[in-house]
Amino acid sequence: MYRGRFLAETMIELGYDAVAVGERDLSFGIRTLREYAEKGLPLVCANLFDGGERVFPPFLVKKVHGKRVGVLALLDTPPRELHGLEIRDPAAEGRDALERMRGRTDVVVLLAHMERGRLDDLLPALEGVDLVVRGHTIDIESAAEDCSDTTGGAFEDAVRPILFAGDRARAVGLVVVAAPPGERVSLVERRLINLDAAVPDEPATAERVRSFLAEEGARRRELAVSKSIPRDERTGRIVERYLGVDVCARCHGDLMPRFILSRHFRAMETLRARGEAENSACVRCHTTGFGRPTGYDAETEASGAPYLQGVQCEACHGPGTLHERGGTYAASGRSSCGACHTSTWSPDFEYDAYWRRSAHCGPAAADSAAGER
Repeated sequence: MYRGRFLAETMIELGYDAVAVGERDLSFGIRTLREYAEKGLPLVCANLFDGGERVFPPFLVKKVHGKRVGVLALLDTPPRELHGLEIRDPAAEGRDALERMRGRTDVVVLLAHMERGRLDDLLPALEGVDLVVRGHTIDIESAAEDCSDTTGGAFEDAVRPILFAGDRARAVGLVVVAAPPGERVSLVERRLINLDAAVPDEPATAERVRSFLAEEGARRRELAVSKSIPRDERTGRIVERYLGVDVCARCHGDLMPRFILSRHFRAMETLRARGEAENSACVRCHTTGFGRPTGYDAETEASGAPYLQGVQCEACHGPGTLHERGGTYAASGRSSCGACHTSTWSPDFEYDAYWRRSAHCGPAAADSAAGER
């Protein structure tokens, strides 16, 4: 989104007359593109639809040296994710746009964002196009020095020149055309200007780019940190993290020898013995945090996540990152038991009786339980 905004603002400032929408542009977000179209970025695409309506104008007409130049844009390659957008048949939508342009233009330029083979198939159906600029990726190193699109060994489809737009602003194509009344457009000059070290930077623009890239680097670092924090999949809010019994043992080592021999801690062994280790209905109460962000998951555990098998400390008290020393973390264990000790599975459940039988019990635990009653 930030990069899309930066590029859009810069292109508005540079004074582009028409900008074809490509599949990579859509990765900036349709909301961002619409926002800057309203601010003056002349985005054009005849076959991109959203909810049955075109997202951008199919074409525009500019007056250039007394000639009416129509610019039509078509997109063929879909992005990785369309997010509800629809790319309709470029041939049908292109013909419709050309019909609407009839009588309103002296020259028609097609901005074709597609592979060369697809363009070759499409052009016979688009009578009325005088000049084509193809905007899909091609290596600058293999492009003709005069910006002719020589991919496939051809320059023209009989009479209509096909030119190459370049990519990532590494080159600018310069084309001079002549359009005598009643005659087809002819090329007077065409050349490719490589924007290499021989072209000096414009200081203010260079500083603007450096500043943006520094900000983008900082945002990427923030994003990397943010991605490491567990979040709720539906709301995106930060959630707490399960740490595993090994972390608990750092401070509560005196409870561990008895606890790790308890039925709670060995609850997954019970399921394995019964052949139910893959039954999610059972795993929920025989592991720690199953079904919750950062909770037990066999695949993530195998790849290095904390060991969360069995009913560990956090199964009763909550994720370890919630731990504080005011007493609420310890007290939370009392209210959590009912989640698994239901009337179905533990019909005689009574907290105090079960607490005294639990492996958590001992002098410190008994004192704690007495204090909570």
